[in-house]
Amino acid sequence: MDANTAKDTPSRSTYRATLAISIALGLGILVLVNYIGSRRYARFDWTTTGRYSLSEKTVNVLKGLKVPVQVTVFMTAGTPLYPDVDELLKRYKAKSAMLTVETLDPTRNPVRAKTFVEETGVRNLAVVFRAGDKKKIVTEDRIVEYDYSRARMGGEPSVKSFRGEQEFTSAILSVTQAKAPKVVFTSGHGERKVDAARSREGFSEVAESLKADNCTVEEWATLGAAAVPEGADLVVVAGPRTPFTESERDVLKKYLDAGGRALFFLDVEFPPGTSSTLSDFGLGPLLTSLGVTLDSDVVVDPKNTLPMMGAETVFAKSFRSHPITKLLTGMPVVFPLARSVSVAQAPVPGWKVTSLVETSPDGWGETNLKELEKTGLPKKDDKDVKGPVSLAAAVEADDASGAVPDDGTKRGEAPKKRARVVVFGDADWASNAGIANAANRLLLSSAVNWALERESLVAIPPKSADQVAVTLTRRDMGQVAFVVLLLLPLASVAMGIAIWFRRRK
Repeated sequence: MDANTAKDTPSRSTYRATLAISIALGLGILVLVNYIGSRRYARFDWTTTGRYSLSEKTVNVLKGLKVPVQVTVFMTAGTPLYPDVDELLKRYKAKSAMLTVETLDPTRNPVRAKTFVEETGVRNLAVVFRAGDKKKIVTEDRIVEYDYSRARMGGEPSVKSFRGEQEFTSAILSVTQAKAPKVVFTSGHGERKVDAARSREGFSEVAESLKADNCTVEEWATLGAAAVPEGADLVVVAGPRTPFTESERDVLKKYLDAGGRALFFLDVEFPPGTSSTLSDFGLGPLLTSLGVTLDSDVVVDPKNTLPMMGAETVFAKSFRSHPITKLLTGMPVVFPLARSVSVAQAPVPGWKVTSLVETSPDGWGETNLKELEKTGLPKKDDKDVKGPVSLAAAVEADDASGAVPDDGTKRGEAPKKRARVVVFGDADWASNAGIANAANRLLLSSAVNWALERESLVAIPPKSADQVAVTLTRRDMGQVAFVVLLLLPLASVAMGIAIWFRRRK
């Protein structure tokens, strides 16, 4: 071994040792960074509409979870909605350790999917929230609203709004509630049936929607009843055809005076033997005592009608400020045949009334019902209810009035439970056929949640979807093709030839 070799051996050993230590330190730092990053990280939302940014209300709900909530995404990975749902739920999970999320792909795991369907009753692709014995199924049509204007011309429907956060937070609140609200539907007056699944006029979709929100649904035969069923949180009068008796009306009045909650869906209906005045179903005095007038008219709005439909089928997109309507801006609610629900000019002590949905200023309430029935061409006159006409109204007990509720609260004190009532001048809009319209469904759920004092379920607005579209003319397409298919390849070849000649020289 010569002297140079002897000198090089220590230096090579030192070099190798240094290299090994550097590699070990690099790998250690890499592992440490990934370990810390997996537990402490920040997510950013780069969408222009803040589609994945959680609201303060959602963050507070997640931080306040006391019971474990299991979320199952029952979707295939190829479902167009899956990436958005997955990303949003990751942000939910990052805010609370009480939330667990799993994806169940029915195509990859059909056996487990079959068992899951039998356990939960889910019928289509959906997101299922469970906490203990309670569950809430959020279907695809509730998560996203599609715009089908392109589909009419052969294109694909586009996403109009994303309601994932609202629906998911509502679901978490629903399954973690201490008590399931009890909703009773009156019967005995020809009301819409809640068990008629195939009936277009039925209210079975309303009942299913309530059950999905962890409400219990029952029917209540009011005739001869001394009081509203024990534990009832909401009474629904769904499109009666015959009048309530005075004793039935008194039972409802006593219930509302004690802080009860009710929804009234009252149709255009003539009493037997007459065709000039609409029936008030024996509820006129009750509604008047609350500050609401059920007018004897048919609402028409020639400027807001649907194609191929009469003037009495209107869509309304004018909403007054109220918790029920805060999510409906720009969304038209369709009323097939409605009567006006007017707010009393002189406020009734103890009650606060707010008009919810109105026609355009050009609409009116047609009172000449015989002429409307004969010709179908209404003409506005001085006897009609002037527009904009109210189609629905919300009523709430007013603490400021000093009214004394029947629950023993002293004058001037806030009542333990304030009565809440919503009156609609139509029932068809909430029927199985009408509820197919997204705005109709949203109005219904908002009215129910407000009446049940569950504003937290309707306080998160839907997010607008990012719609990035590029429209190219034939000339633009030709220019793109020229640059991509011809100019860029020729430029690459020319550059290669130039480099080759330069190296030869």
